[in-house]
Formats: sequence, C-alpha cells, structure tokens
Amino acid sequence: MQRVFEGAIVRFVSAPAGEYRCDVEPAHRVHVHVGAPHRLWDWRDGRARDAPRRRGDVIVTAAGESRRIQWNGTSTVVSIELAPRFVRAVAEDLEVDLDRAPIVGAFSHRDPLLEHIAFTLLAEMRSGLPSEPLASESLATALAARLVRDHAARPSRQHARGGLAPHVLSRVVDLVRASFDAPITIADLARLANLSPYHFARQFRASTGVAPHAYIVRARVHEAACLILAGERPDEAAVRVGFAGRGHLTHHMRRWMGVLPGALARDARR
Repeated sequence: MQRVFEGAIVRFVSAPAGEYRCDVEPAHRVHVHVGAPHRLWDWRDGRARDAPRRRGDVIVTAAGESRRIQWNGTSTVVSIELAPRFVRAVAEDLEVDLDRAPIVGAFSHRDPLLEHIAFTLLAEMRSGLPSEPLASESLATALAARLVRDHAARPSRQHARGGLAPHVLSRVVDLVRASFDAPITIADLARLANLSPYHFARQFRASTGVAPHAYIVRARVHEAACLILAGERPDEAAVRVGFAGRGHLTHHMRRWMGVLPGALARDARR
C-alpha cells in the first residue's frame, strides 16, 4: 500500500528476512515497526547497532547517509519518505539552518509522536477510503518538524524552543494509553512532568504540536481504529477506548481521520 502527499510518500511494507543496502539515501525516511519482533543489524556512516526490534520502534535515516541493514524475521513497517526540500521548508519556518545543523539519522528507538503519526497513517491506508489531504499533510508537517527539532545536529535549538524532555513525554504517552477506559485530566498528566497544568499544556503542545486534550482524543480514535481493524465491533471499540458510544466515536473519527467506524469494520471483514 502507498499514499503520496505534498512532500511525503507513505508506504506499508512487509518483507521476509533479508538485507538492504544504499550508498546514498535520496530522502529522509522514518520507519515504524508495526509487526512481530525480530532482530536488526544496522550499519550507517561508520556506526553500528545490533538490537531486537519491537512493535512501535522507530528508525530515522537522513538524506545523504549510507546504510546497510539485515534482519532475521519478517519486517513489517510503515515507511514515511520525506523530500529534503519539504523538510528544509519546515526547518526554515522553525528558524533552523539545515546547512549548519543537518538532520542526523537514529538507530531503533521509541518516539511516541512519530509512532502515533505512523499508526494513524496506517489506519487511513487500511481503510481503503480517500484520505483528507489537509489532515494527512498536517501529519507529514508534524513529522518533519519532529525531525528538525530532535534530529538536527544542534539539539540545543530544540531545547531553546521548549518542550518536554523525551523521557517525560514517553511517560505521559504511556499514561494516556493505559487510561483509555478511564477518565484522565491534564492535572494527572502534569504531575508526571512536575509542572502546573498550565505550563504542562504549553510544553506538551511545543513537543507534539497539539494540545493535550486533542492528543488524548486522537490517541483514543487511533486505538479504536486498530481494534476495529482487528475485528472488534465499532460500538464495543468505542466504549473500550473511553467514548460514550459509537456516535461519539464516529464524530471524532470523522474529524481526525476522515473515515467512519463502519467503513473500517467493512474493511476488516474483507
């Protein structure tokens, strides 16, 4: 499966154990693993890593890097290719000079925001329905901004602009996921960051590009989409992730994904 947006190409790829080599990567790439665990050997520009790869793990490859990887089991990923000109335009908006602070690739790691974007795009592709270009391009822009803020050679830029530390953001997202079936407040999340609700909301938005409440709603929509695609009935999925019912889920899924729960359910039965 593949979808093309302004500045980005999103692919869903599944490949058996094998090897990949590239002397010069032509674009920035983000790979999010969405399948069963396997082991990955990764060599790039004189650096190497050998580690297990689990569902949700993220790999970033920068344009211009040389890379070789091997894996010992089926690798199933959402691959997002970002054109260098697109990333450069986003960097200019963020006042980052990529000539002085180029994007640097990263070995397999966890990044809740990139993982969320990838799974949202995957749910859209699996729905089989036309995507909302504005929503998809907004996700691509958020992804490019994440690369600029977290993977440019001068990370001090990102800290100067504010935002939660990565380990704090990871704890916050873990709590959101663990609380799908229960009420959760900004104060609950702020306590994890040792901040007031007001300052937490500002820092969270700086890190993710959305307000905490919007992120929680979007995360619940994404989880419901995954449950429906796995065969669960839409009304049951809605309640499991904290919505009042199917109608409540339908409202938010249409807004955030441009698809309806019933369409995902039909896709799951094919």
